[in-house]
Amino acid sequence: MAESGFGGHGRGGNGGNGGNGAHAAGGDGGEFQSPALERLVRSLSRLPGLGRKSATRVALHLLTGGGAQAHADELTVALAEARVQVRVCSRCGAITEPDPCRICTSERRDRSLLCVVASPVDVLPIEKAGFFRGRYFVLGGLLSPLDGVRAQDLPFDRLLERLKDGPVTELIMALDASVEGETTALYIQRLLSGSDLQMSRLATGIPVGGALAYTDEVTLQRAFQFRRAF
Repeated sequence: MAESGFGGHGRGGNGGNGGNGAHAAGGDGGEFQSPALERLVRSLSRLPGLGRKSATRVALHLLTGGGAQAHADELTVALAEARVQVRVCSRCGAITEPDPCRICTSERRDRSLLCVVASPVDVLPIEKAGFFRGRYFVLGGLLSPLDGVRAQDLPFDRLLERLKDGPVTELIMALDASVEGETTALYIQRLLSGSDLQMSRLATGIPVGGALAYTDEVTLQRAFQFRRAF
């Protein structure tokens, strides 16, 4: 009965006059004639990658789709469980449940290689690829004076401590190929100037499968700059 009643509201909200009727009534239900649904859609639309249309589809699926109650309950339980159990590693900043994370505590990882990334999300594709066997340090952001992100806002002091604690011989800066990424990399380079530590950055250039005719000038220039012997 609950789903049937909700479906009636949803059909009215999607009709030509449904949204106007809701506004005329003076409520905040928007196009749905339901303030509760409107709040759910607004909350979902704040998630990365979800616009209002996508958020509306998700909300309607959770409320009226097949097995809606089970899906909604499962999502509620999973979210509550994740909020309690998921955290960032106190040593490297990666997403983890145990602290320190399994990457930091594994004896099979190469302690001489430390890969610096901007976000915990950046660790995921590298780990998925499976070729890197070193360890990580997550900055939690990039230097961006225009956005108010200054050096004191990022954990560069913890990075220096990490380098002192472990036998790191190479620091790999896997940062975005952007102005912010370049600024952050140069700042780290200045911090470590005079040390014996080997510093490297990810290569940039034409992607695999990319067409030379459609490559932008900056990418093409870097491809020439970092060319290698064949």
